[in-house]
Amino acid sequence: MQRYNSFNLIHKGLRAMLYDTALAIQHTDFTNPAETLPTLEKVENTLYFFDEHADHEDRFILPAIEKHNKKLVDNFEKEHVTDHRLAADLRNLKQVLNSTLDPESRYAIGRQIFFLFNAFVAFNLEHMNREEDQLNKVLWEHYTDEEILTIEQNIVNSISPDELFEESKWMMRGINNAEVISWLRGVKMEAPEFIFQSILQLARQELPETRWNEISKKITLQKN
Repeated sequence: MQRYNSFNLIHKGLRAMLYDTALAIQHTDFTNPAETLPTLEKVENTLYFFDEHADHEDRFILPAIEKHNKKLVDNFEKEHVTDHRLAADLRNLKQVLNSTLDPESRYAIGRQIFFLFNAFVAFNLEHMNREEDQLNKVLWEHYTDEEILTIEQNIVNSISPDELFEESKWMMRGINNAEVISWLRGVKMEAPEFIFQSILQLARQELPETRWNEISKKITLQKN
């Protein structure tokens, strides 16, 4: 039986954010301050949400794991420290770039940002894969799906509405049609009407028309 993977939607959203930011960096001429600014804002937004994601895991998921495998938790906590260090190094480079006007220097710093963000992407892709393998194994062995959903809901309740909307936007961009349908059906069953309608509107906005048309055929757009 397929067990509930509480990492799936958020990790797909975070991966989509990583890919989008990495491509923006590749497209940017760092000698041009005006062109650089929106890319650096993307970088900061990505770093912020990865910091928040690690914090949520430290506060809500790892304590549930620690009861059954403390060594595994210690390893993941060390990885979160590495993740924060990479983010801090990127923020330092951003500050150096923002204080530099010389085009050759800006180009060199831009290349440093490019390579360091690639390292950040590589680290986090591997880290998220390991979470979905190793952490899920412990969760599935010791907790029911209902208990895992409760942990997830505690995380959601700790997030501000604005941040939750931003995360939902990237999750919508990062998941497949079956996952969108499952998400919408779950919200339709459990959430108030205005929440269901807001997620529907988000799907209409973020998904290509061909995908939305296919999805809308398979769900009822109004709650019963």
